[in-house]
Amino acid sequence: MKCSFRTIILGFLLFFAGIKTTLAQTTLNICTIRNLVLLVYTTQGKAVAWQWTLPGATYAGPLNDSVVSGVKYNTPGKYTATCKVTFSTGKDSNNVFIINAFDGSVQPIPLKDTVICGNVNLTLDAGNATQSLAKYKWTPGFQTTRTITASSAGSYGVSVITSDDYTYKPGCAGCNACDSANKTIIVTAGAAATVNLGPDRFICNDNPITLDAGSGMTSYLWTPGGETTQTITINTGGTYTITIVNADKCKGTDIVTFKDSCPMLIFVPNAFTPDENGLNDIFIWVGNMKMKTYHLKIYNRWGQKMFETSDPTKGWDGKHQNKLAMTGVYAYLLDCVDTQENRHVLKGNITLLR
Repeated sequence: MKCSFRTIILGFLLFFAGIKTTLAQTTLNICTIRNLVLLVYTTQGKAVAWQWTLPGATYAGPLNDSVVSGVKYNTPGKYTATCKVTFSTGKDSNNVFIINAFDGSVQPIPLKDTVICGNVNLTLDAGNATQSLAKYKWTPGFQTTRTITASSAGSYGVSVITSDDYTYKPGCAGCNACDSANKTIIVTAGAAATVNLGPDRFICNDNPITLDAGSGMTSYLWTPGGETTQTITINTGGTYTITIVNADKCKGTDIVTFKDSCPMLIFVPNAFTPDENGLNDIFIWVGNMKMKTYHLKIYNRWGQKMFETSDPTKGWDGKHQNKLAMTGVYAYLLDCVDTQENRHVLKGNITLLR
């Protein structure tokens, strides 16, 4: 004998065919807000008994009828609901429903009023990326994707719904979306922020240069240095960057590079008197050279290294291992590279006097 059954969920009928003593199965994707009505209805043969098994469901009614009403799955997960139907012939049919329950809540839409700065395409994202069954509808344009590109100012709206197998089914009274949210934002065309520090050029520390990012901005940030003023004064070579923000919150940047052009001068004395009287106590170079690398070594007449440094601001105080060095003649070797990438190697003798 053959039979068929149908499932009624919120008034919408789905028909399935089955054969007695064999397994009839369907899979239902539902959100956890649903209250389900499950019905097994036979079209051939006389059913005399029903036995439902609903593990994981919240249900308070009888389990020995052809219909169970008010079945709810509150926790997302995969569940199996079964109904064993017994016919007057003594045969039975097992009907299985695989229930995929999920949280259909729509998360807040992460859109806010914003500004398009200049000729820029702005990506608008309605979020809810983790909700695989989310559906989108934008205005204007009626796009149905999660993101759209706004290339002009105006008002943009989006509706986000999460749907399951029974959302907006024809003839299904009350089959609403699992959840929904709406958001409208205003995109404003902002004025482009522009700044011009001028062309790359040369600099000498005797002639400092003032860089001016222009007035009327809401914020300034210089690098290196981190100054937040409209102008800065520089006297060394390097690359300088300014980032500005205008009243429309649009950003602008410019970069300028200065190359040192001063003659690089370095002089090494031939004698010093480390007697701690404050005069000529340290053997150290003098001049205007800007060092990129620096290495100074000093040796006594027997070739023993008395002093060594890679810091151009430090010199020899006439001591070795915290003891006063003997008066006499010492040899030095200074190897350095200036900021114009020129290497200088100086060597000679230095006389220590006390």
